[in-house]
Amino acid sequence: MPRPSRWPEILLAAGQEFREHGYENATLEGIGARVGILKGSIYNYVGSKEELLLAVVEQPARALLAELERLGADTSSSVSVRLRELIRMQVRIFSEWYPAAFVYLRHLGHVVQSPRFAEFREMDGQYMAAVEALLAEGVASGEFSLPGEPRMVARATVGMLDWMQHWFTPRGEEADLELADELFALALGGLIAGGSMRALARSMPPAGVQTTLAVAP
Repeated sequence: MPRPSRWPEILLAAGQEFREHGYENATLEGIGARVGILKGSIYNYVGSKEELLLAVVEQPARALLAELERLGADTSSSVSVRLRELIRMQVRIFSEWYPAAFVYLRHLGHVVQSPRFAEFREMDGQYMAAVEALLAEGVASGEFSLPGEPRMVARATVGMLDWMQHWFTPRGEEADLELADELFALALGGLIAGGSMRALARSMPPAGVQTTLAVAP
């Protein structure tokens, strides 16, 4: 009878090792120790540490792109609704593929120069372009008043989500959904009122200048 595959355990352990120590300091020995196998046994599944990193990040990367394509096919919902679903989807993937999704964010384009990692960078570019297009559509429809160009605002919005790698841990479906909606509310406020807030910021005096704000009775 064939022995059961340890591959799922190895992927999970590798994700934990890469997240805690980074690619350069992570070791196959450390990954094997988490699973309870020797380093040599890992070579039954992959040929190198780089190949293992690629295996870890591939699943969340492809899951994100598939969800984005599904969302892009929705032309009946408002831009705001689609943005809410995008943020919910992002948080859900962070939770379902924890910590592999954060390993992907940490190492994208910085450590591995494999042609396959170039493919992931291309997928990341598609994601950013989709967010930018969504925001531009919101401006065209009158839903959004951005504080700057859609490209800049898209990067800021995605950056807010990507920063979750430094503080997020899954708390369960209900709590994660509540968090996603809180992030959506934060983003939506800026997207709707961003233009007027930019004008307000430009009208404010330099720091150190005392002013009196008129308060309505």
